[in-house]
Amino acid sequence: MGKLSKAERKALKKESRLLEITETCINCEEKLALDQRFCNYCGGKRIYNRLTWRNLFEDFVDRFLNLENSFLRTFVAMFRQPEDVIGGYMNGMRKKYLPAFSYFAIAVTIAGFSAFILQNYYIDDFIQAQIDAQVTMFQDEPTQQLQQEFLQGWLKEYMAFVLNYQSLIYFCSIPLLALISRIVFWNYRKYNFVEHLVIYLYSYSHIVMIILVVGMLLLWNQTLYQMFSMISFVIMIIYTAYVLKRLFNLSSGSLVLKTAFFALVSGAVVLLLSFVFLGVVVSKALSDDPSDSQFIIMMRKSIEMGKEKARAQKAKDSLVLDSLERNKLHTSASDISN
Repeated sequence: MGKLSKAERKALKKESRLLEITETCINCEEKLALDQRFCNYCGGKRIYNRLTWRNLFEDFVDRFLNLENSFLRTFVAMFRQPEDVIGGYMNGMRKKYLPAFSYFAIAVTIAGFSAFILQNYYIDDFIQAQIDAQVTMFQDEPTQQLQQEFLQGWLKEYMAFVLNYQSLIYFCSIPLLALISRIVFWNYRKYNFVEHLVIYLYSYSHIVMIILVVGMLLLWNQTLYQMFSMISFVIMIIYTAYVLKRLFNLSSGSLVLKTAFFALVSGAVVLLLSFVFLGVVVSKALSDDPSDSQFIIMMRKSIEMGKEKARAQKAKDSLVLDSLERNKLHTSASDISN
């Protein structure tokens, strides 16, 4: 067999990239003529070539960076006309903007990528920056060391939990926010609970995407990252208030009252959950399970040190009282002898 020419090798390479062409749509399995590029039933596009880096990149650009793309259109509209996106979805519009759960799925994907970057490359710097930012409350060195170990253990456990269960936390936050919103807007019959879910599937996902992307861009500088983390909650409140104002046509006065009421109810819910969490942590700290996490062990150590300090202080106070009593008796005896 003779050596293939350059043109023949090129033709064979091109042929190897072709997929098998069938007379049925690969998406819906309906009849599809060989010369048809799009299916008449589902609108699916016939793919002729195998995946390569080039067409994979083209597909990415088409789906996420195309100006006519529903994601980019939805993202821009959530700034300019959030009521059009959310209200449109409630009224059955599905083609113009990205559906609510699809938008939420993109936010969760970005959250997963952000968690991967933070957990694998910046977690130690992040924890150390948090510890350094704390004000040292104790002067003696052993207590300061325990405080640092306690904070380090707490932050490691907290960050591990948040990063590992971030998607679940976001998913649980949506119905919680919707419930609070339904309570706050109890006198507005415009939207039911399910529609409040849609409001936060869009608004919460939108602001989370922005905060996560900006946060990733600032990870290289822990000072900037910490500053942004502190104001991100305020940004979230402002944007959510803006969306609710557009949806409910609120006046400035009503917006302030509803925002304050929302903050009050949210604070009560967070406080309740914090008490439950604290109760679980303290109960585990008072137990003696060797399989407990580092944070629980440090919590137990802190409690024991607190008890030891209390006993030492009690003993010191007893010595002082005994000394005072002896001085008093000595004074009385001197007075009697005189």
